[in-house]
Amino acid sequence: MRKVPLPDGAKLYLYTAALTALAAGEVSNAARAVVTVANTLAVKAVVVITSEDYPELEGRVARVKVATADNVTLDDVDTSDLTKFPPGGTVSLIPLVADDWQRLPYIAAFGLTGGDIKTGTSSYLDVPDDQEFSLGRNARRLEYTNSWKQDGAARAALKASDGMESVHRLDFKDGSASYYVGELTYDDTPSTEKGAEMTTKSTVLLRGAPTNLPKAA
Repeated sequence: MRKVPLPDGAKLYLYTAALTALAAGEVSNAARAVVTVANTLAVKAVVVITSEDYPELEGRVARVKVATADNVTLDDVDTSDLTKFPPGGTVSLIPLVADDWQRLPYIAAFGLTGGDIKTGTSSYLDVPDDQEFSLGRNARRLEYTNSWKQDGAARAALKASDGMESVHRLDFKDGSASYYVGELTYDDTPSTEKGAEMTTKSTVLLRGAPTNLPKAA
């Protein structure tokens, strides 16, 4: 019988180190993109992609599949579409160091909004029915609240990242993870309501859809 996947029990983390990109490298057109660059990354390293040439990849998170001294192969990053990814463009990779994550405990509410399809409508004199067409999707945002603690490490990390580009990671019980890249706005004023736990609210204006990575093999 199929087991219904639930996020219950997942743990949320905030990346606390500076998002420093490595040198830019030219990217190939392939089902698994290869970035040609003097490389210091190891296999299974997780990176954020940033690119002036390919906005479709901006804010995408990927895992290194193959690493050599001269190039990096990114798993599940398909750049074979020459219309979206004309040859000759470059990307930069931002490594996410395993030790630089701060857990945000006691998450009271967590949810994504946005991503709805935007549409336009064509109407013709000689056609009885209007025709609808896609114009892409609305912007996405992540919103969550967590229990407030005056001297908590989570509060300190959120305050330090307020107004900055951030990366959040949600670890699921099966070992997979979702990554959320975008500008973090943290409201340090806790809610105060009789009989209710005091919480603070964080909003992340996402650069795109979250990236879901399976458990590293």
